[in-house]
This record gives sequence, structure tokens and C-alpha cells, in this order.
Amino acid sequence: MNQDNALKKILESREKGDLPYDFESRLMKKIMLEVKKKKRRSTVFNLCLVSFVSLAMMVSTYLILKYYLWIDLSLPRNPFKFSSGFAPLFGFFFYIGFLVLILLGLDTFFRKIKQKADTN
Repeated sequence: MNQDNALKKILESREKGDLPYDFESRLMKKIMLEVKKKKRRSTVFNLCLVSFVSLAMMVSTYLILKYYLWIDLSLPRNPFKFSSGFAPLFGFFFYIGFLVLILLGLDTFFRKIKQKADTN
């Protein structure tokens, strides 16, 4: 409420004409910055909320299946048998996966830089 009153006082003093030069543009920049911060906080909160609810649903489904319906949810011990002939392929696949992750990270980084440059 104090911020609303302060904003009202500022706008009333605007009508009197005793505000400094470029006040309106600076005020709008500050307001837009606060709007962006509020949107970011809202996005992070919603993401955390969705993650928590999803995790709670998975845990509750597991507990219902295991303790209420008495379903055995155990997996076989070792369904896959790997021979030593596949070891070089695993190294290659991890190398390709690592390169893909680096490229995706660089893409995200450069997109953020470009987006900041476009907004300014």
C-alpha cells in the first residue's frame, strides 16, 4: 500500500510540473523492470509447484500400488548383459552426447544474448 501511495504522490506532483527532466522514461523503465522481475518470480514459482505436484503424484501412485494393491514393482536384477566389445561404442556415444550438450548450452547462451540485444 505504501508503494501505491508513493506512486499517487509522484503522479500528483507530475501535474504540478516540478519533476526533473526524463522522469517519465526513467519511471517507466523501473516499472517495466519490476514487471519482468515479477513475471520471472511467477515462472520460477510455477515451475517449482508443478515439479513438486508431479513428484507427489508419482510417489503417491507408487505407494498406492505397493501397499494398497499389493503389486510387486521390483525389476529384474540384470536384464542386459554387456560384452567388452561394446566398450568403444559407449565411449563414442558419451562423446557425442557431451558434444550435443555443449552445443545446446551454447545455443541457449547466445539466444539469451541476442534476446537482450533485441530488447535494448
